[in-house]
Amino acid sequence: MFHIYSVTSTDMFLIADCFPLLEELDLSQRGRLTNIVGGVEALSSALFKLRRVNLSGHEYINDELLFHLFKNCKLLEDAIVFRCPQLTQAGMSSALIERPTLRSLSFTRYYEVYEHAVLFEFIRNCPSLNAIKVEYQCGRVQIVRNPNRVNFVLNPQLKSLSLVSNRWLTNENMEAFASSFPNLELLDLSSSHNMYEEGVCQVLRRCCKIRHLNLSYCPRVKLRNMNFEVLELEVLNLSHTRVDDKGLRVISKSCCGLLQLLLESCFEVTEKGLKHVVENCKQLREINLKNCRGVQGDIVASMVSSRPSLRKIIAPPCYSFTDKKWEYFSLCMIIA
Repeated sequence: MFHIYSVTSTDMFLIADCFPLLEELDLSQRGRLTNIVGGVEALSSALFKLRRVNLSGHEYINDELLFHLFKNCKLLEDAIVFRCPQLTQAGMSSALIERPTLRSLSFTRYYEVYEHAVLFEFIRNCPSLNAIKVEYQCGRVQIVRNPNRVNFVLNPQLKSLSLVSNRWLTNENMEAFASSFPNLELLDLSSSHNMYEEGVCQVLRRCCKIRHLNLSYCPRVKLRNMNFEVLELEVLNLSHTRVDDKGLRVISKSCCGLLQLLLESCFEVTEKGLKHVVENCKQLREINLKNCRGVQGDIVASMVSSRPSLRKIIAPPCYSFTDKKWEYFSLCMIIA
């Protein structure tokens, strides 16, 4: 059950009575906000098979309610509580102790103080966690630049980590951080304005199993200095960054196994850099060139002919698609 525009506690009691075997419930706030504390308490007691719950956007959700939810729903695997400002670090840690089998946790942080310690405390209290997604709320920020304040430990179980808009990961602590999660397969550092190339290279060098890397909206990243191979990387999102032709040349040699490359609004990219990608990334299936103002539209035809593996191209500006090209491009979707 999901995508409900407006819901009340009465509705929650009805859901609990009518759907006792419910496994997935999305109550994220999409319309009129109402207080459903009593209803959520009822659900946590009645829905014993609940595996996934989304309570995002309900500002009254507090530590006590989360504690009861995690304690009562013994099969819960995935919890999403974005934009719930009353949840505290202590409350979430306490709730995680009650649900050590939780596999995925997504939440919003409203400040960044000793974020290293917070992250490792959550993992320690819930050893089955293999996916964490944190969205940082801009505003109240205290950046911790001294990694020696926290004892980094090995956490091989974590496979997916998203730290959107974080400011505490810097080059100073990235090496120690990357060493703690050797089995990461997905890393999302989008909108992390303190992220420099050196820190990204530390991650890629140490987390050799990464398949999906999102660096979109990281203005200081160009990836010009990779002098090592990243053979497992399949998806690389560099949209809205300052990556240029030199960076694409390095990426094409170091990440030759790429399947998907996203370059939307990368204004310093030209045909020269794309030719390196097409030549060296022999398995490339999708590339996004939307709003790449330095790329001419006529490169699309040469990309398709040079790299038969391509199945989807989001074309650059000023691209025109004539009827005569339909048959030629029959195996590749072109989105102008």
